[in-house]
Amino acid sequence: MAKGELQGISGQATLAADPYGERDVVHAARGDSEPPWLIDRRAEGARAFAATAMPTPALRPWRYTDVSSLAIEDHALHPPALRVEADLPPGAYAGTIAEALDSRAEVVRSHLGSLVASTEGRFVAANAARWNAGVLVHLPRGSAVERPIVVEVTAADVPAGAPSALLPRILVVAEERSEATIVVRLRSGDGPLLVPAVAEISCADHALVRLLLDGGWGAQTREFTTLRARLGRSATLEVATLAIGGRLVKQTLESLLEGEGAHSEFRGVALGDGDQHFDFVTLQDHLGPRTTSNVEIKAALAGSSRSVYYGITRVEETAAGAAAEQENRNLLLSRHAKADSDPVLEILTSEVIRCGHGATVGPVDQEALFYLQSRGLDERTALQFLVAGFFDPVARRIPLEGLGDELAAAVHAKLASADLS
Repeated sequence: MAKGELQGISGQATLAADPYGERDVVHAARGDSEPPWLIDRRAEGARAFAATAMPTPALRPWRYTDVSSLAIEDHALHPPALRVEADLPPGAYAGTIAEALDSRAEVVRSHLGSLVASTEGRFVAANAARWNAGVLVHLPRGSAVERPIVVEVTAADVPAGAPSALLPRILVVAEERSEATIVVRLRSGDGPLLVPAVAEISCADHALVRLLLDGGWGAQTREFTTLRARLGRSATLEVATLAIGGRLVKQTLESLLEGEGAHSEFRGVALGDGDQHFDFVTLQDHLGPRTTSNVEIKAALAGSSRSVYYGITRVEETAAGAAAEQENRNLLLSRHAKADSDPVLEILTSEVIRCGHGATVGPVDQEALFYLQSRGLDERTALQFLVAGFFDPVARRIPLEGLGDELAAAVHAKLASADLS
């Protein structure tokens, strides 16, 4: 078993004259000695960025998150601190994409950009052109990683008066009958930070990938993540996301269930206070027969925070025997918190096992609150326990030791000073 650890370099943010212009993008890539094919792809991203406008609320996935006035190009590129820890079997790789360009060039070339095209939007185009926190996890056929692979992406020392940008790129290639759990811990300071992130996950037949996105962002971070996965026959993908920090977190999570018997799960929790804004978009596209999927997103909102959920489960004509469930639950902990939920089913075949969805928005159960208070707890402490219990079923479905206790501690710490009026 080989144990690997890689440390990136963190420095001061820099703003080129035209950071996403093709000329500056190509110049920077050549300065990093990237191969010609990667330089070409970055140039494609730059051209897509120039040709693409910012999304507006007229587009359904952006109805409640207005970024039309956001200028990505005004954010200086911030060098990240990137750390990968892994205990790997022979032949597997977990590390930076930059180092993988020497040892795994064909893996990166074949899969980078194969699921998320640079033309899919301005945030994605920006990432394609200038991603600067690239991580590859490559699992050869039959390999199993027993302990979680831990990826830490940190933007420290972000200047308070200078908006900066961090662009993570996560690439997971799981070959046939491989298995791994990957934990991505995302951290930043309190300076203004923009994070256009992209993750691509390829699961071959009978592969199993578990991915946890742990968003411990600072108070002024705005995250825009696009994650897309392709699943082969009997492959399984389990994605969980913890949205605790950040000013604005928008995540688009998609699975393409192509192989017969493929299964995907998206689970997430969001804990809001102040003016935090969370926006989750999910898509489970059932393409192969007897495919299954589950979605469970929960939010607890204090202050004037807001949660948005828009989920689509699509069952194609080719997906006979499919089964799918969507669930979005929201707890309002203050009078000014708000949640919007819109789960959607698109069923194109009559041969389904079951397809269902549910959504709730409402205050804390007053009887449960009264019960805890009758046992000697004050209202705030009682709410802390209720919210921790509300999130616990999600945490228990994520096979990561200590996660439940860690999430409960984060809930208690945040609600200790949250606005509950």
